[in-house]
Amino acid sequence: MSRAIVFNGDETWEERDLPVPDPQPGGAVLRVEATGLCHSDIDHFRGHVHTSWGGAFPSIAGHEIVGRVEKIHAATAQAWGVAEGDRVAVRELLVTPQGYRIYGHDFSVDEGSGLHGGFAEHLELLPGSQVYRLREDLPAEQLTVFEPLSCAVTWVAPVRQDDVVLIEGPGHMGMATIVAARAAGASTVIVTGTAKDRFRLDWALRVGADHTIDVENEDPAGRVRELTEGRMADVVIDAAAGNPVTVNLAMDLVHKGGHVVIAGMKDRPLEGFHSDWIPTRRITLHPGAGLDTEGAVDLINAGKVPTADLLGDTFPLERFEDAFALLTRKVPGRDSIRIALRLS
Repeated sequence: MSRAIVFNGDETWEERDLPVPDPQPGGAVLRVEATGLCHSDIDHFRGHVHTSWGGAFPSIAGHEIVGRVEKIHAATAQAWGVAEGDRVAVRELLVTPQGYRIYGHDFSVDEGSGLHGGFAEHLELLPGSQVYRLREDLPAEQLTVFEPLSCAVTWVAPVRQDDVVLIEGPGHMGMATIVAARAAGASTVIVTGTAKDRFRLDWALRVGADHTIDVENEDPAGRVRELTEGRMADVVIDAAAGNPVTVNLAMDLVHKGGHVVIAGMKDRPLEGFHSDWIPTRRITLHPGAGLDTEGAVDLINAGKVPTADLLGDTFPLERFEDAFALLTRKVPGRDSIRIALRLS
C-alpha cells in the first residue's frame, strides 16, 4: 500500500492508503523520494486548478516529483533510457492520445490507480510520461528544485548577455528564476517583494541577486532608476503568485523597447491595466508558460545550481499539516523560501 495525501477540493484533505499497481505497458511505477510544494498546490487545495483540461476531485496534488524507478517493463526502460533503481525527475506534463494532462493536478484519485500526484509514496507513470536521470550525491529534497527551474529556464528566453533583469516575487519560483537569469547571461539581477517578504528578499541575495527592493517601503521605480542609472530593466519577469498588481508594476520598471514576462499565477483578475503601455513604450509581452525539464536537470547535474541554498524546509509525510501551514504562511514568526515533502 502507498500512503497519500488527498485533497477534496473544498479546503479539506485526508490521508489514504492506496494499492500500488503494476506498471502498464509503456509506463512505470515510481517510488517517490521527495516532492516540492508550490503555490498552485494551495489553489488546488481550494478547488481551483489553473489547467484548462483538468481539475477532478478528490485528487493527489504535488507535481515537483523526484523518485526512483521501482517497476518498469524492459521495453519501456529502453525507450526511456532508465532502469529500475534510477533516480529521476518527472516531467509534470503528460502527453496522452486525448491531449495534455499534468501530474498532481488533472487526475481524480478515483481514476485508475489514483496515484497520479507527488504527495504519495508511489506515483504511477503512465504511457506518454518523460523522466530524466538525476545525480545521486545530493538529497532528493534538494533536487525537487528541478521543477520550478524547468519553468524558469524558459521564462528567461528574452534575456541577453549583460541584461539587467528584474524579478518580481521572491518565492520559490522567483529564486529559481534568479539562477536561470544568471545562466542566461544577466549582468544584474534585482528582486522585488513586499514587507512580509523580508526573509525571502534577504535570501535572494544569497542565491544570486544583486539588489532587492521592498515595494511597500521604497519607491520601486525610483530605486530601479537609481540602480540602472536611468535605463530601467531590460527584462522584467513577474514570478509573483496571488495579487495581479505586479503586472502593472512591471510596466513601470521596464525600459522602452524592453520585455515583460507574465509568469506567476494570479488569484483574481487584473484591474487598471492600460494597453497603451505596449505600443507607446514598445514593450514586448511574453507568456511564462514554457517547460524545459531536460534543460533544468542538465544544469543541476552539471553543478550549476545552488541546490542547498534553494532547499528551504523539509517535512515527512506525517507532518504534512505543518508543511502546508508553512507554505500558506500561517506559522507565526516563520517563513521559508521553499518547502519539500520527504516520502522515502
